[in-house]
Amino acid sequence: MRCVCLLVLALPLALSACVDQGRPASCGAPTVALELELSAGRLEPSDPAVCRDQEVTLVVASDVDGVLHIHGYDEQVPATEVSAGGELRLDFVAERSGQFPIELHPAADPTGVEVGILTVHEP
Repeated sequence: MRCVCLLVLALPLALSACVDQGRPASCGAPTVALELELSAGRLEPSDPAVCRDQEVTLVVASDVDGVLHIHGYDEQVPATEVSAGGELRLDFVAERSGQFPIELHPAADPTGVEVGILTVHEP
């Protein structure tokens, strides 16, 4: 019985440690700005992470023409054109936590290609 009690007490601690892994150090800040690079159909870093309720600025330098959007944040961040050699700035409040695919629709081929995943952590 004593082992079961210890396991029940230890389980929440272990689970909270797993949830905190990968959580950005900037979670306490009200705003966060991330610089990303879209090159050869890939986003670097491909896994930007922010925390819920932060004011987010994504600055994306690109070497391709196309349309970039974040699934699940379509209302806050409408699909936006990006130009080769240009820079795109996306400003929004991270209102929902979870993982949201970032998709590029290249000008030469309007079929969408997932180039990354935005993770919005709980604060």
